[in-house]
Amino acid sequence: MKSLIHLGKRFCFDRRGVAAMEFALISPVLVLLYMGSVETITGVDVNRKLDRASTMMSALLTQEKDTITKAKITDVMNLATATLLPYTRDTPKITVTSIVVGTDGVAKVEWSRRRVNGVESRPFTKGTIVALDSNVAIKNTSVIRVDMTMAYVPLIAWTITKTVSKADGTAAIGLDLTQQAYGRVRIGQSTKCSDC
Repeated sequence: MKSLIHLGKRFCFDRRGVAAMEFALISPVLVLLYMGSVETITGVDVNRKLDRASTMMSALLTQEKDTITKAKITDVMNLATATLLPYTRDTPKITVTSIVVGTDGVAKVEWSRRRVNGVESRPFTKGTIVALDSNVAIKNTSVIRVDMTMAYVPLIAWTITKTVSKADGTAAIGLDLTQQAYGRVRIGQSTKCSDC
């Protein structure tokens, strides 16, 4: 019995294990902070890449002379998708729309292309009236609008409760990242698409 009391006193006054106990208590918090900061930085990086990709697409497409083809638009979409690598948890939904503002100030679709999960389509018919910001809708001009949407799906989503639809049709917990870029046609009045 005496040795048990002696062992208890020795344990109470021994300070050698304090650092190990403190580390054992604080390490889960440090791991959570690290993982949260990594996911936050990754989300901001993906959003920045999405912004750059949409701006790059509008800049490349507005440099075309008079006529563009579906193949050229597809090439630019492929390039924009490649700039988002190495993030591969989702593919972007890309919509490219050529908008002509007439003398009456009404903005109408000239041509449009959309890619969702590798499948391309025409989202708007020619002549569809679209809303443009007053800073963009200048009479007798043409702009190319690029809309890119992507579901950011973090590896660990403790606090995110929103369900997003990915490009492949599946649902996941994450955030919708959306970027829109306008580019004014640089050469000529408007950029036509010969086979859109």
